[in-house]
Amino acid sequence: MNKRVTVYDVAKACGLSSSTVSRVFNNSVLVGAEKRKLILETADMLGYQKRTIRKQENRAILNIKLFLPSTRYAFVHLFYDVAELIEGMQEGFGVVKVNIIMKINRGEDEVFANKKLGDIDGCVFAFTEPDEKLIRQLDQRGIPLLLLNREISGHNYVKYDDEACMTRLLEKIIAKRGNGRGEPIRPCFIGFEPVAYINRERKKGLALGCRRYGIPFDPEKDTFGFQSVKEIPADFMTELKKRGYNTVFCFNDIIALSIYQAAIQSGYKFPDDFSLTGFDDSPTLEIISQRIDTIRFNVGHLGKEAGSWLRKRIIERNVTMIQKNLMGEYVKGETI
Repeated sequence: MNKRVTVYDVAKACGLSSSTVSRVFNNSVLVGAEKRKLILETADMLGYQKRTIRKQENRAILNIKLFLPSTRYAFVHLFYDVAELIEGMQEGFGVVKVNIIMKINRGEDEVFANKKLGDIDGCVFAFTEPDEKLIRQLDQRGIPLLLLNREISGHNYVKYDDEACMTRLLEKIIAKRGNGRGEPIRPCFIGFEPVAYINRERKKGLALGCRRYGIPFDPEKDTFGFQSVKEIPADFMTELKKRGYNTVFCFNDIIALSIYQAAIQSGYKFPDDFSLTGFDDSPTLEIISQRIDTIRFNVGHLGKEAGSWLRKRIIERNVTMIQKNLMGEYVKGETI
Protein backbone atom coordinates (compact mmCIF):
# COMPACT_ATOMS: atom_id res chain seq x y z
CA MET A 1 0.00 0.00 0.00
CA ASN A 2 1.34 3.44 -0.94
CA LYS A 3 2.10 5.72 1.97
CA ARG A 4 -0.25 8.68 2.27
CA VAL A 5 1.43 11.99 1.40
CA THR A 6 1.32 14.33 4.40
CA VAL A 7 1.78 18.02 5.09
CA TYR A 8 5.28 17.20 6.34
CA ASP A 9 6.18 15.51 3.02
CA VAL A 10 5.10 18.60 1.08
CA ALA A 11 6.95 20.90 3.50
CA LYS A 12 10.16 18.87 3.16
CA ALA A 13 9.97 18.90 -0.65
CA CYS A 14 9.47 22.68 -0.65
CA GLY A 15 12.08 23.41 1.98
CA LEU A 16 9.48 25.18 4.10
CA SER A 17 7.95 24.67 7.53
CA SER A 18 4.92 22.42 7.96
CA SER A 19 3.02 25.35 9.52
CA THR A 20 3.49 27.41 6.32
CA VAL A 21 2.21 24.52 4.20
CA SER A 22 -0.71 24.01 6.55
CA ARG A 23 -1.67 27.68 6.26
CA VAL A 24 -1.82 27.39 2.48
CA PHE A 25 -4.00 24.27 2.66
CA ASN A 26 -6.36 26.15 4.98
CA ASN A 27 -6.61 29.23 2.74
CA SER A 28 -4.70 31.51 5.08
CA VAL A 29 -3.88 35.00 3.84
CA LEU A 30 -0.58 34.92 5.70
CA VAL A 31 1.37 33.26 2.88
CA GLY A 32 2.48 35.14 -0.23
CA ALA A 33 1.40 34.21 -3.76
CA GLU A 34 4.83 32.86 -4.79
CA LYS A 35 5.13 30.43 -1.88
CA ARG A 36 1.49 29.46 -2.25
CA LYS A 37 2.04 28.53 -5.88
CA LEU A 38 5.14 26.48 -5.02
CA ILE A 39 3.32 24.59 -2.27
CA LEU A 40 0.23 23.83 -4.33
CA GLU A 41 2.23 22.68 -7.34
CA THR A 42 4.45 20.47 -5.14
CA ALA A 43 1.43 19.00 -3.38
CA ASP A 44 -0.18 18.20 -6.71
CA MET A 45 3.03 16.58 -7.98
CA LEU A 46 3.35 14.42 -4.86
CA GLY A 47 -0.31 13.42 -4.97
CA TYR A 48 -1.27 15.08 -1.69
CA GLN A 49 -4.96 14.82 -0.77
CA LYS A 50 -6.39 16.95 1.98
CA ARG A 51 -8.19 14.97 4.66
CA THR A 52 -11.84 15.80 5.20
CA ILE A 53 -12.21 16.70 8.85
CA ARG A 54 -15.55 17.85 10.16
CA LYS A 55 -15.26 20.96 12.30
CA GLN A 56 -17.04 21.21 15.63
CA GLU A 57 -20.00 23.61 15.47
CA ASN A 58 -19.62 24.97 18.96
CA ARG A 59 -15.88 25.54 18.62
CA ALA A 60 -15.59 26.95 15.11
CA ILE A 61 -15.19 30.65 14.41
CA LEU A 62 -15.71 31.35 10.73
CA ASN A 63 -14.83 34.41 8.65
CA ILE A 64 -17.39 35.12 5.96
CA LYS A 65 -16.89 37.97 3.51
CA LEU A 66 -20.14 39.65 2.49
CA PHE A 67 -20.03 41.70 -0.70
CA LEU A 68 -22.70 44.37 -1.18
CA PRO A 69 -23.46 46.47 -4.27
CA SER A 70 -22.03 49.91 -4.85
CA THR A 71 -24.13 52.79 -3.52
CA ARG A 72 -23.71 54.72 -6.74
CA TYR A 73 -27.45 54.28 -7.35
CA ALA A 74 -28.44 54.46 -3.70
CA PHE A 75 -32.16 54.92 -4.36
CA VAL A 76 -32.27 51.50 -6.03
CA HIS A 77 -31.21 49.76 -2.82
CA LEU A 78 -33.77 51.26 -0.47
CA PHE A 79 -35.73 48.01 -0.59
CA TYR A 80 -33.36 45.97 1.54
CA ASP A 81 -32.02 46.24 5.07
CA VAL A 82 -28.40 45.13 5.57
CA ALA A 83 -29.05 44.50 9.27
CA GLU A 84 -31.92 42.17 8.38
CA LEU A 85 -29.67 40.29 5.94
CA ILE A 86 -26.90 39.85 8.54
CA GLU A 87 -29.35 38.75 11.24
CA GLY A 88 -30.70 36.14 8.83
CA MET A 89 -27.19 34.87 8.08
CA GLN A 90 -26.37 34.58 11.77
CA GLU A 91 -29.59 32.68 12.35
CA GLY A 92 -28.67 30.29 9.55
CA PHE A 93 -25.26 29.60 11.11
CA GLY A 94 -26.95 28.60 14.38
CA VAL A 95 -24.47 27.97 17.22
CA VAL A 96 -21.48 28.51 14.91
CA LYS A 97 -19.68 31.75 15.71
CA VAL A 98 -19.18 33.83 12.59
CA ASN A 99 -17.39 37.06 11.73
CA ILE A 100 -19.18 38.75 8.81
CA ILE A 101 -16.79 41.09 7.01
CA MET A 102 -18.67 43.52 4.77
CA LYS A 103 -17.19 44.93 1.57
CA ILE A 104 -18.59 47.07 -1.26
CA ASN A 105 -18.14 45.25 -4.55
CA ARG A 106 -16.38 47.61 -6.93
CA GLY A 107 -14.90 44.91 -9.13
CA GLU A 108 -11.29 45.47 -8.09
CA ASP A 109 -11.38 43.81 -4.68
CA GLU A 110 -8.81 41.21 -3.64
CA VAL A 111 -10.35 38.92 -1.04
CA PHE A 112 -6.97 37.85 0.28
CA ALA A 113 -5.16 41.20 0.27
CA ASN A 114 -5.68 42.13 3.92
CA LYS A 115 -3.74 39.79 6.20
CA LYS A 116 -5.35 41.26 9.31
CA LEU A 117 -8.64 39.57 8.39
CA GLY A 118 -7.28 36.06 8.86
CA ASP A 119 -8.49 33.07 6.86
CA ILE A 120 -11.57 33.52 4.68
CA ASP A 121 -13.93 30.54 4.98
CA GLY A 122 -16.63 31.64 2.55
CA CYS A 123 -17.89 34.50 0.38
CA VAL A 124 -21.42 35.78 -0.15
CA PHE A 125 -22.32 38.20 -2.93
CA ALA A 126 -25.66 39.83 -2.10
CA PHE A 127 -27.44 41.73 -4.90
CA THR A 128 -24.16 41.91 -6.83
CA GLU A 129 -21.84 39.59 -8.78
CA PRO A 130 -18.13 38.69 -8.55
CA ASP A 131 -15.83 39.15 -11.52
CA GLU A 132 -14.29 36.14 -13.27
CA LYS A 133 -10.87 36.65 -11.69
CA LEU A 134 -12.26 36.44 -8.19
CA ILE A 135 -14.33 33.39 -9.07
CA ARG A 136 -11.17 31.64 -10.25
CA GLN A 137 -9.30 32.62 -7.06
CA LEU A 138 -12.04 31.22 -4.83
CA ASP A 139 -12.33 28.05 -6.88
CA GLN A 140 -8.57 27.43 -6.76
CA ARG A 141 -8.57 27.72 -2.98
CA GLY A 142 -11.73 25.71 -2.45
CA ILE A 143 -13.55 28.62 -0.78
CA PRO A 144 -17.33 28.33 -1.18
CA LEU A 145 -19.07 31.15 -3.04
CA LEU A 146 -22.78 31.87 -2.75
CA LEU A 147 -24.83 34.42 -4.69
CA LEU A 148 -27.93 36.05 -3.22
CA ASN A 149 -30.59 37.30 -5.63
CA ARG A 150 -28.22 36.80 -8.53
CA GLU A 151 -27.53 33.76 -10.69
CA ILE A 152 -24.40 32.64 -12.53
CA SER A 153 -24.56 29.33 -14.36
CA GLY A 154 -22.81 26.52 -12.52
CA HIS A 155 -22.57 28.38 -9.21
CA ASN A 156 -24.47 28.29 -5.92
CA TYR A 157 -27.29 30.79 -5.52
CA VAL A 158 -30.50 31.60 -3.68
CA LYS A 159 -32.73 34.12 -5.37
CA TYR A 160 -36.27 35.30 -5.71
CA ASP A 161 -37.88 34.23 -8.95
CA ASP A 162 -38.42 37.52 -10.81
CA GLU A 163 -40.12 35.77 -13.71
CA ALA A 164 -42.70 34.06 -11.50
CA CYS A 165 -43.28 37.26 -9.51
CA MET A 166 -43.94 39.36 -12.61
CA THR A 167 -46.37 36.71 -13.82
CA ARG A 168 -48.17 36.87 -10.47
CA LEU A 169 -48.59 40.64 -10.81
CA LEU A 170 -49.93 40.15 -14.33
CA GLU A 171 -52.45 37.59 -13.08
CA LYS A 172 -53.73 40.05 -10.48
CA ILE A 173 -54.25 42.65 -13.21
CA ILE A 174 -56.02 40.11 -15.44
CA ALA A 175 -58.37 39.31 -12.56
CA LYS A 176 -59.13 42.99 -11.91
CA ARG A 177 -58.92 44.86 -15.22
CA GLY A 178 -59.43 41.99 -17.63
CA ASN A 179 -61.94 39.60 -16.11
CA GLY A 180 -63.40 42.15 -13.72
CA ARG A 181 -64.00 44.97 -16.22
CA GLY A 182 -63.72 43.17 -19.51
CA GLU A 183 -61.03 45.56 -20.73
CA PRO A 184 -58.17 44.55 -23.02
CA ILE A 185 -54.83 44.77 -21.20
CA ARG A 186 -52.17 46.84 -22.93
CA PRO A 187 -48.98 46.62 -20.85
CA CYS A 188 -45.63 48.39 -20.96
CA PHE A 189 -42.50 47.94 -18.85
CA ILE A 190 -40.57 50.82 -17.30
CA GLY A 191 -37.00 49.65 -16.79
CA PHE A 192 -33.90 50.87 -15.00
CA GLU A 193 -30.93 50.25 -17.25
CA PRO A 194 -27.99 50.58 -14.78
CA VAL A 195 -29.09 47.38 -13.01
CA ALA A 196 -29.04 45.34 -16.19
CA TYR A 197 -29.36 41.84 -14.71
CA ILE A 198 -32.53 42.46 -12.68
CA ASN A 199 -33.95 44.70 -15.39
CA ARG A 200 -33.56 41.88 -17.90
CA GLU A 201 -35.02 39.22 -15.59
CA ARG A 202 -38.13 41.22 -14.72
CA LYS A 203 -38.82 42.24 -18.30
CA LYS A 204 -38.36 38.63 -19.39
CA GLY A 205 -40.82 37.51 -16.71
CA LEU A 206 -43.43 39.97 -17.94
CA ALA A 207 -42.92 38.83 -21.54
CA LEU A 208 -43.34 35.16 -20.60
CA GLY A 209 -46.46 35.89 -18.57
CA CYS A 210 -48.01 37.89 -21.39
CA ARG A 211 -47.24 35.11 -23.85
CA ARG A 212 -48.86 32.55 -21.55
CA TYR A 213 -52.09 34.55 -21.32
CA GLY A 214 -52.15 35.76 -24.93
CA ILE A 215 -51.59 39.43 -24.06
CA PRO A 216 -49.70 41.48 -26.69
CA PHE A 217 -46.30 42.65 -25.38
CA ASP A 218 -43.16 43.34 -27.38
CA PRO A 219 -40.10 43.40 -25.06
CA GLU A 220 -38.44 45.96 -27.33
CA LYS A 221 -41.25 48.24 -28.47
CA ASP A 222 -43.22 48.17 -25.22
CA THR A 223 -40.25 48.85 -22.92
CA PHE A 224 -39.06 52.28 -21.79
CA GLY A 225 -35.67 52.34 -20.10
CA PHE A 226 -34.18 55.12 -18.00
CA GLN A 227 -30.79 55.74 -16.43
CA SER A 228 -32.35 57.76 -13.60
CA VAL A 229 -35.80 58.71 -12.32
CA LYS A 230 -34.86 62.29 -13.16
CA GLU A 231 -34.98 61.35 -16.85
CA ILE A 232 -38.72 60.55 -16.74
CA PRO A 233 -40.43 63.47 -18.58
CA ALA A 234 -43.27 65.38 -16.92
CA ASP A 235 -45.61 64.49 -19.80
CA PHE A 236 -44.51 60.83 -19.93
CA MET A 237 -47.87 59.41 -18.81
CA THR A 238 -49.74 61.48 -21.39
CA GLU A 239 -47.49 59.94 -24.05
CA LEU A 240 -48.21 56.44 -22.73
CA LYS A 241 -51.94 57.18 -22.83
CA LYS A 242 -51.69 58.34 -26.45
CA ARG A 243 -49.98 55.10 -27.36
CA GLY A 244 -52.82 53.10 -25.88
CA TYR A 245 -51.17 51.68 -22.77
CA ASN A 246 -53.33 51.11 -19.71
CA THR A 247 -51.02 48.93 -17.58
CA VAL A 248 -47.57 49.95 -16.33
CA PHE A 249 -45.13 47.42 -14.85
CA CYS A 250 -42.16 49.08 -13.17
CA PHE A 251 -38.65 47.81 -12.48
CA ASN A 252 -39.08 48.52 -8.77
CA ASP A 253 -41.05 50.61 -6.30
CA ILE A 254 -38.86 53.69 -6.71
CA ILE A 255 -39.60 53.80 -10.44
CA ALA A 256 -43.28 53.08 -9.72
CA LEU A 257 -43.40 55.96 -7.25
CA SER A 258 -41.98 58.34 -9.87
CA ILE A 259 -44.50 57.12 -12.44
CA TYR A 260 -47.30 57.56 -9.92
CA GLN A 261 -46.33 61.16 -9.20
CA ALA A 262 -45.98 61.95 -12.92
CA ALA A 263 -49.44 60.52 -13.57
CA ILE A 264 -51.12 62.44 -10.75
CA GLN A 265 -49.54 65.69 -11.94
CA SER A 266 -50.99 65.03 -15.40
CA GLY A 267 -54.47 64.44 -13.98
CA TYR A 268 -54.61 60.65 -14.26
CA LYS A 269 -55.99 58.26 -11.65
CA PHE A 270 -55.18 54.72 -10.58
CA PRO A 271 -56.55 52.28 -11.46
CA ASP A 272 -59.13 54.14 -13.57
CA ASP A 273 -56.67 55.33 -16.22
CA PHE A 274 -53.73 52.99 -15.54
CA SER A 275 -52.94 49.89 -13.56
CA LEU A 276 -49.55 50.30 -11.87
CA THR A 277 -47.21 47.81 -10.19
CA GLY A 278 -43.92 48.14 -8.34
CA PHE A 279 -41.47 45.55 -7.04
CA ASP A 280 -39.53 45.01 -3.76
CA ASP A 281 -42.03 46.53 -1.26
CA SER A 282 -39.86 49.53 -0.46
CA PRO A 283 -40.64 51.60 2.66
CA THR A 284 -40.67 54.65 0.38
CA LEU A 285 -44.16 53.60 -0.75
CA GLU A 286 -45.45 54.88 2.58
CA ILE A 287 -44.96 58.50 1.49
CA ILE A 288 -48.06 58.43 -0.74
CA SER A 289 -51.63 57.87 0.42
CA GLN A 290 -52.52 55.28 -2.24
CA ARG A 291 -50.77 51.91 -1.83
CA ILE A 292 -49.00 50.64 -4.96
CA ASP A 293 -49.39 46.91 -5.66
CA THR A 294 -45.98 45.27 -5.36
CA ILE A 295 -43.97 42.16 -4.54
CA ARG A 296 -42.23 41.67 -1.20
CA PHE A 297 -39.29 39.39 -0.65
CA ASN A 298 -37.80 38.52 2.70
CA VAL A 299 -34.15 39.61 2.90
CA GLY A 300 -33.78 37.88 6.25
CA HIS A 301 -34.84 34.61 4.67
CA LEU A 302 -32.21 35.04 1.96
CA GLY A 303 -29.60 35.52 4.69
CA LYS A 304 -30.81 32.49 6.63
CA GLU A 305 -30.57 30.30 3.53
CA ALA A 306 -27.01 31.56 2.99
CA GLY A 307 -25.92 30.92 6.57
CA SER A 308 -27.49 27.48 6.68
CA TRP A 309 -25.84 26.34 3.43
CA LEU A 310 -22.43 27.74 4.36
CA ARG A 311 -22.60 26.07 7.77
CA LYS A 312 -23.25 22.71 6.13
CA ARG A 313 -20.60 23.32 3.49
CA ILE A 314 -17.84 24.47 5.85
CA ILE A 315 -18.62 22.65 9.10
CA GLU A 316 -20.17 19.43 7.84
CA ARG A 317 -18.17 19.32 4.58
CA ASN A 318 -21.40 18.82 2.65
CA VAL A 319 -20.56 19.57 -1.01
CA THR A 320 -24.17 19.53 -2.24
CA MET A 321 -24.86 22.58 -4.43
CA ILE A 322 -27.69 24.99 -3.75
CA GLN A 323 -29.58 26.58 -6.64
CA LYS A 324 -32.85 27.71 -5.16
CA ASN A 325 -35.60 29.99 -6.51
CA LEU A 326 -37.92 31.52 -3.92
CA MET A 327 -41.35 32.99 -4.50
CA GLY A 328 -41.99 36.57 -3.42
CA GLU A 329 -45.16 37.62 -1.63
CA TYR A 330 -47.77 39.68 -3.44
CA VAL A 331 -48.63 42.84 -1.47
CA LYS A 332 -52.12 44.03 -2.30
CA GLY A 333 -52.44 47.72 -3.09
CA GLU A 334 -54.91 50.10 -4.70
CA THR A 335 -53.36 50.70 -8.13
CA ILE A 336 -54.57 47.71 -10.17
